[in-house]
Parts: sequence; structure tokens; C-alpha cells
Amino acid sequence: MTNLNAYYPEYSKIDLVCEQMPKNSQKDVEFCCEAAFTGELLNEFKHSNIADNHICNGVMKKGYRCKANTGGFVWGNGKWKFMRKADYPTEANGWEMGFCQLLIIKDSAVRPIGAKMKNNRTIYRALCEKDGKLCIIESKKVMTYEFFVKCLSAYKVTHALYLDMGRGWNYAWYRDKGGKVKEIFPESKLAPSYKYRTNWITFYK
Repeated sequence: MTNLNAYYPEYSKIDLVCEQMPKNSQKDVEFCCEAAFTGELLNEFKHSNIADNHICNGVMKKGYRCKANTGGFVWGNGKWKFMRKADYPTEANGWEMGFCQLLIIKDSAVRPIGAKMKNNRTIYRALCEKDGKLCIIESKKVMTYEFFVKCLSAYKVTHALYLDMGRGWNYAWYRDKGGKVKEIFPESKLAPSYKYRTNWITFYK
């Protein structure tokens, strides 16, 4: 793919880890990156500072109401679901993790793109489903949001949900096939905003 990098974690479990990012000494972690938006730059952690309600370790936590979020994702017992925000569950109901975000593509159809967002230029990341598999897809370079969505559509993803990015928030890490830790945007650890991050979608072996 010319414009995108796709990561396909091999996992048996997914969780939304809050407050502390998984350390790369945790041998069972395959991939982790920021998921839901963080509201304010707070020195202490509060679930209410995460955009919309979210499920961590099978428990529904109350977040702040976020207008930008138009969709959600849940996972439990090996099954997952991408959905419009209106369909996001009000109780955990057996789902082990979940969060809300901006819905980019649903059932292979591109969702409306806001005029404000379409020309925003940055490196983008999304949680996607392609050919029945979950993957994390990232733009290889700075591009407009509209072009990123076009690239996802051309890659033929069935569903795509935005993942929080920006300096500090874009730091992620994963294990390669040999089990070696690979960092994405390691320079982000030096950004002042790095310490204000709140939640991470985490894939476990």
C-alpha cells in the first residue's frame, strides 16, 4: 500500500486499558495505542475525562458527552461490533471492552465528512475490519483527513473507527513476529501532552 501501514495483531483478547499505558515489559501485549479522546489536560486520572461511556475489563465506565463521536466499537468473547453511536450499549452486557469514536466507514460505506475536518492535515490512525479481521491502519505520511478516508475506502475496509492522534497521543508500540518491541512515534514521549493520555486499545496474545 502506497499511503497506508496496516497492523494485524494476533490476539486472543482485547481490552481498553485506562490510566496507565501497558508497559512493553508486559510480554502478553501484542499492540496498544490511544483509542478514545481525552477531554481536559488533567494531572489526575478520571474516567469522566474520557470521551463518552467506555467498557474496561467488562465494566461500563461513565465518560463525558462528546459530540464529535459518531460511532463505537465493542469486543467480548472473540466477537466484535462496529456501530453508530446511537446503537452503543448502555450496559456492558457481556462485552469486555468498548469505546466511542468518530465513525469513518460502516458496512463499506463512507460516513459523511464534516467540512471542518476534511482538509485537516496530520498522520491518521483507525481501528478497522478488513476481510473479517481486525487491524490498525495508519497513514504513512501527513495527509488530509479526506484523503485518508479515500485510502481506507480504496483498501476496501468494511468498518473504520477513528483513533486519537496528535503529538503525545500518537505514541504506540507492538511486537513484531519475533516478539521484539517496535515503537511508533517514540519521539512523542517528549511531547508535553504525553503525560495527559488516558486510554489505550490493547491487544493481548
